[in-house]
Amino acid sequence: MDKPKKQAPKGVMNKLRDKMPLIIIFLIVAFLGTIIFEWGMNYLGLRTQKVVFAKVNGEEISYEEYNKMLEQQLDAFKKQNNGKDPDDVNLANIKEQVWNSLVQQVLMKQEMKKLGITVSDNEIIDWIYNNPETLPEEIKRNFMDSTGVFNYDLYQQALSMKTQEVTQFWSQVEAYLREVLLAEKLQQKLLSTVNVTEGEVLQKYRDDYVTADINYVLLDINSVTDTNLIKVTDDEMRKYYDEHKEEFKQEAAVRFKYLIFPDTPTPEDSALIYKQLQSLVKLMKNSSVEDSSLIKLVNEESAFPFTDQFQKPNALQSGALNFLFSAKKDSTSDVIKDSDGYKVIKLLDTREGEDTYINASHILVNFGTDTAAAKKKAQEILERLKKGDKFEDVAYQVSDDQSAKTNKGNLGWFTKGVMVKEFEDACFNAKVGDLIGPIKTQYGFHIIKIHDKSKKEFKFAQIIRTVTPSPRTKDIARKRAADFVKQLEQGSSILSCGRGGKITFDSLAKSMNMNVNVTPEITEDGNVPGIGQNKTLINFGLENKVGKLFGPVKVQGGFGVYQIVQKIPAGYKNFDSIKVNFVKPLVERQKKYDYLISKANEMMGKIVNGDLMSLKTQYPQYIYDSADSMSVSKPSNKIGIEYPVFNAIYNMKVGEISKPIKATRGIYIVQIRNMKGFDENEYLAKQSEIRKQLMTNKQQTFVQEWLAEVKNKAKIEDNRDRFFL
Repeated sequence: MDKPKKQAPKGVMNKLRDKMPLIIIFLIVAFLGTIIFEWGMNYLGLRTQKVVFAKVNGEEISYEEYNKMLEQQLDAFKKQNNGKDPDDVNLANIKEQVWNSLVQQVLMKQEMKKLGITVSDNEIIDWIYNNPETLPEEIKRNFMDSTGVFNYDLYQQALSMKTQEVTQFWSQVEAYLREVLLAEKLQQKLLSTVNVTEGEVLQKYRDDYVTADINYVLLDINSVTDTNLIKVTDDEMRKYYDEHKEEFKQEAAVRFKYLIFPDTPTPEDSALIYKQLQSLVKLMKNSSVEDSSLIKLVNEESAFPFTDQFQKPNALQSGALNFLFSAKKDSTSDVIKDSDGYKVIKLLDTREGEDTYINASHILVNFGTDTAAAKKKAQEILERLKKGDKFEDVAYQVSDDQSAKTNKGNLGWFTKGVMVKEFEDACFNAKVGDLIGPIKTQYGFHIIKIHDKSKKEFKFAQIIRTVTPSPRTKDIARKRAADFVKQLEQGSSILSCGRGGKITFDSLAKSMNMNVNVTPEITEDGNVPGIGQNKTLINFGLENKVGKLFGPVKVQGGFGVYQIVQKIPAGYKNFDSIKVNFVKPLVERQKKYDYLISKANEMMGKIVNGDLMSLKTQYPQYIYDSADSMSVSKPSNKIGIEYPVFNAIYNMKVGEISKPIKATRGIYIVQIRNMKGFDENEYLAKQSEIRKQLMTNKQQTFVQEWLAEVKNKAKIEDNRDRFFL
């Protein structure tokens, strides 16, 4: 790109400088972005002591590389969310997306190398200089004028500049375009093998446009309840097992014992959040919406952004409501503790809404086995309350509503349509302060106290923070897990485990008052409780001996330590271990089908005057119904997707009655009332559109399957859990 050097126009320089971070972000995710958005895919999932962060077929992914992309994605998230940091769920999703992006990028580049796909410098130069109008929008938007039109003169000026910033910009553009071209070439190579046959087009037309109106009888498999008809012997189970052995094939699997060392928030973590919010109370008092200082404060400090919408009482927690109902306009609360976190609230305005809200408490007495006794008990409770016993104390002591143990009977604020009718009517017909009951509902007898009624709605600003484990809390949990592993490996305990015997996983856990859990059998593509599809742990289990330890590893809610306790080799499941729970139900099901087939054949000879529905008076125990305009693409809700039924219909004529059809729910007998069959003219008119739709679907499916196969075959060493995540 050697052109005569010119002084960079200030406007172009500023524009490119402003856009530089955007280009950098696009470069980082360019290749995977092309795969995801153009091909229709949607593939989503702290330093340690000299541990490789990850390897993909031997090619390393460094922690620094991962962390750099993670930081950029976190910055992008914050820009899209008014400067807010992601919560734990969003953070976990972003981390998984970054990980999958890096793995996918490495795999794709490895595959392109195998296939000999390259992009020359001349291809890039030709695109930049000779076809700028076809450049990706991410590049072109840097050269748009105020009307959104590509400014060719501005583009040419930028090409001729030689300043460091502009040179860096074009270097990034070239790298980005190279990734785009590589992706396009890979896409072309892969999809060149995809085609749609005439038979596929014809089948799709039939699935979409051939419809039928039918009557049918269903001999539901669940209607067979006579145990004598489905009695199963050991010989029959053994015969079924031998004849269907492939159904009982199993992959190699592993089972673990495991402990979770929780990193749940501590009282110290709660105190820290409380203290932080205390320091913001004064700022809240002195801030206002008028000069935007309050809006800025909330957006910077709260887990949720500022909103100027009025809120209804039933959407708010009790602590917030207690303040709002007693507060004056522009007053600010102290720190409030609610079930959704700690908060500081500033009341901005109130208004009268259309809906009435009630705040009430109740005590429930279940019917039990004696309704009269239950009513008498409710009446006795009412008398206690009338004599002065505190409602919340009595609710805690005697209410059969389990939530009373935490809320002491308080139901909070509710409006019409929330409670059952009898309860609702009693509340809305009562006055504030009334004690009413016993009120009978489907749940039992209720004693109700009406605390308040209101139509108020509130506009307020709040800084709210949930209590999450601090780095120190997490580090303590990780250290406890690491100490557990160390003690097991050393064979001695710093705790007094006992009497000189060998320390085991179970004994050491018991000395720490912790419960040991055991996983189910986990195969290569299985999921580990609390951690998901952790390939590193699963491969560790499959490749090592019983007794080996793995961890600490970050899991949901803390740090886990795993020990291999069982190895299951690939092969067939043992007959004796599965005959009762697996083989027997299958044999019973087969016997039910055999019985229903014989019954359906019997019924075929009892049809009167060619009317399928005439069977109803003779065999009323079965299901008789109809379905209209059903097709494979739009099946009847009553029948669902039952391909054997559709296949039979395709080969029938109006008025014809089918032979018994074995399907998922049982045995069907079908009669065609009306049919819209194959229309050659319609087929020819829609043929091109159908072919195009099928080609798009097949291409997307092909790419998805290809990507999944590449990833499944890859040897991925994932050591993320060895780092502080």
